[in-house]
Amino acid sequence: MNKLFATVALTVLGYCASMYGENQTDTLSPVLPPDELPFSIEIKVADFTLPNGIHSFVEAAHDGKWLFMTGRTNGMHTFESDQNNFPPSSQNLLIYVVDPKTKQVFTRALDDPNSGLSQEQIDSLSVTSAQGYQWKKRLYITGGYGIETSTGNYTTFDILTAVDVPGLMHWVMNPNKPGRAVDHIRQLHNPVFKVTGGYMNRSSGEPTLLIFGQDFEGYYLHGGDGDYTEQVRRFYIKDDGKKLGVKVLPSKPAEQDPNYRRRDLNVVPVIHRHRGKYHNDFVAYAGVFTPTTGVWTVPVTISGTGHPHMDNPDNPETFKQAMNQYVCAAIGLYSKETREMYTILAGGISFGFFDDGEFETDEEFPFINQITTIRRNNDNQDAQFLMANEYPTILSPGSNLGNTLLFGAGAAFMRSDDVESYEHDILKLDRIKEKTVIGHIVGGIQSTLPNTNVASDSSASQYIFEVSLIPKR
Repeated sequence: MNKLFATVALTVLGYCASMYGENQTDTLSPVLPPDELPFSIEIKVADFTLPNGIHSFVEAAHDGKWLFMTGRTNGMHTFESDQNNFPPSSQNLLIYVVDPKTKQVFTRALDDPNSGLSQEQIDSLSVTSAQGYQWKKRLYITGGYGIETSTGNYTTFDILTAVDVPGLMHWVMNPNKPGRAVDHIRQLHNPVFKVTGGYMNRSSGEPTLLIFGQDFEGYYLHGGDGDYTEQVRRFYIKDDGKKLGVKVLPSKPAEQDPNYRRRDLNVVPVIHRHRGKYHNDFVAYAGVFTPTTGVWTVPVTISGTGHPHMDNPDNPETFKQAMNQYVCAAIGLYSKETREMYTILAGGISFGFFDDGEFETDEEFPFINQITTIRRNNDNQDAQFLMANEYPTILSPGSNLGNTLLFGAGAAFMRSDDVESYEHDILKLDRIKEKTVIGHIVGGIQSTLPNTNVASDSSASQYIFEVSLIPKR
């Protein structure tokens, strides 16, 4: 172990709650050097960008192209005592279709005169931090936080949206042809969907899971808090392409659990082998906020049927996540040879970080460019590793001129079409034998400072980053 990581291990294990008592645990697991990992990564700026920055959006893919919608076009929200911390003018009204092969980007607005969408539909599709997942050719979206134009009130929407991905892409890319956006969008109201900052997905044969998050009502003010679900909500989406329905199942656990008071976190699909069969689960890594405004550190494993489990935080052997606690671009890889799952967390907002080779923590949770990989073995034991590479250095051309931009929060990873994957776009690590472009990181917040509450210090990113994986064997 080199000096840098020897210091890290001692520092993290010695971290004490006397200074940062708000977090879930008093200690953090050590951040290890990447030597044990079977791969390294390389991130570089792609030679094309979005025409506008976006973050906290939902995404889908079809025929080699990407679809982005919802989200915001400014940077991190502010914390003022007024009513403008989430200005309506910064809600994203554009639908993006990106062709990474031709490097073309098409956009069309929700309020285009030929969209056919009502103002209520436009409001519900320009929210921030909605939950979304793709199933075959449909993108399902729930909730999200935004403004109701008719009342002027801010709310978390109680809407499920089903998007026909190829149809909506065609509408965006062909503005001179007949057709309306509304012809490819169907919606349904139900209180179960009233969530923002959570995560939604499903596995084959299992119900849709709406994992954690909150219902936030009214203007966002400093110190404001929403009604956290503290549960995994479960339902079957009934969709024959014309009629949209839902069958709601009991939430898990039956009673709300304050350990699941989490939002704006990385929930990732994982694979593990049990009794000779492969199973798809989900893991909620970290997240915010504890009741005393700290970060969560102990992961929660959620079965494909929606049953959550968290290891005992008081057990010294329990994994306590040290970095990348806030939702960021996440990449999943699985090796059947070693039965190990790897999750790469790229930048974002973090409690821990490295400064000149020393591990430090900051209770203000700074933006970082550093990247870690969490390795989970077949016994569901985790370890966190700092990657040698991080986001490339790009200097701010405007606010805080010359400062290094910090990326990742609220960004998305889009898998390359020619890279083999399991369900949920988990990459087949064993099939990658040489340096390979595995995908791209798109959008997110770019900040000019690690810690800030000034609106001009951050913005939504237009950048697209190319991610390559380099096997070590």
